[in-house]
Amino acid sequence: MKKNYRLSLFFKNPEDFDPSNDHIDFSFINKLDYIMPILSLYFRPAVHGIQNIPSNGPALLVGNHGILGLDAFMIFYKIYKMTGRMPRGLGDYHLFMDPISNTFWSKVGALPGIDEIAAKYLNNGNLVNVYPGGARDAFKGRDGRYKLHWEKSTGFIRLAMKTNVPIILHMGIGSDDIYNIIGRIPLTGRIFLGNSKYNLPLVFGLGLLPKPVKLTYYVSEPILLHGDADDPEVIYKNHKMIWNLANTMIANGLQKRTSMWF
Repeated sequence: MKKNYRLSLFFKNPEDFDPSNDHIDFSFINKLDYIMPILSLYFRPAVHGIQNIPSNGPALLVGNHGILGLDAFMIFYKIYKMTGRMPRGLGDYHLFMDPISNTFWSKVGALPGIDEIAAKYLNNGNLVNVYPGGARDAFKGRDGRYKLHWEKSTGFIRLAMKTNVPIILHMGIGSDDIYNIIGRIPLTGRIFLGNSKYNLPLVFGLGLLPKPVKLTYYVSEPILLHGDADDPEVIYKNHKMIWNLANTMIANGLQKRTSMWF
């Protein structure tokens, strides 16, 4: 998570994202009821541990990004339908840089991944979701399947500690099997988005369509972190603990499944 972004002419100022003037549109979200059940039949998502999502009050949801981040729609929708609470997903600022994309993501509750914005929504009692691996997870190469690229991501630990909210992990199994990953296309990220971390992956599933793999999510109990949020050693220890727990959840989930199809 970054504190500052290069803002384009179309990117809303961070001050525009505030709980007192929220852009989420539940009437728009509920219209997805016409689409999401079809996708649910395709991916057959299951959520274990949904009771760990609190019925009220803030929490920082932390997940593993699947290939291209397509599975995020499924877990957010499942949480919304099963708890009545819509997670506010922190997204890359590129999602907000043109009017059409900006409008869509704002209506479904997405927020720019800026610490101050995330803190405001947590302090207002929201569920806020972060994928610490960001583009590194979503655009991973073929050797990156079910690996958490969180080594450079400590901001979410500091955020949880400074706002005194629990972290709830949700680890997805099947999300890295939606497509087969051949490699990444050199220079595409730097040419189009200014950074090689956005180099597009070469993928195929059922042709260009995703494979109808079963998506299974495991949700942890809330984890409240302790210590001084300004102490790098404390941040490191908490980060390592959360990272190790998330890796264990993924390993256990992979061990439990007998096939990617069911």
